[in-house]
Amino acid sequence: MIKKDEYFLKRRQKKISMKELAKNIGCSQSLISRYETGDCGMSDSKIKRYREYIDKK
Repeated sequence: MIKKDEYFLKRRQKKISMKELAKNIGCSQSLISRYETGDCGMSDSKIKRYREYIDKK
């Protein structure tokens, strides 16, 4: 399983909304959505914050 997909599933299991996640990592909900569906990438720093937020929740 790709790391991105693993974190998408973790986010859904922990019931973290895209709105909550976007607010806490400093980006838009649409960027989170497009990143999770593979339509675009995110900067390494945002990916790191994305993963850290999901892990600590």
